[in-house]
Amino acid sequence: MFESRKGNRDSRIDFERELSILGENLENGRIKISTHMKKNAHDLTKVRYTPNRRVDLNTISEMVRTLAMSVNFPHRDMLSSELEKETEDE
Repeated sequence: MFESRKGNRDSRIDFERELSILGENLENGRIKISTHMKKNAHDLTKVRYTPNRRVDLNTISEMVRTLAMSVNFPHRDMLSSELEKETEDE
């Protein structure tokens, strides 16, 4: 049959989970927004919840979607440790 084109995000539940992880990482200081991205980061403050505590998808911009997907990229921790090793070797 056909393979999913959605990659690793096949449902709304997975997407809401990614958004939750993004929010936790921002609150914990694990992710920092650079100064030239501050204007785009305003989209993060526009995210709203519906009365039943689900994420209102109409308030999610492409920038927020991209951030949520990149933060939860598989093997992100492994890649960052490899980059740190490369910079130490130089």
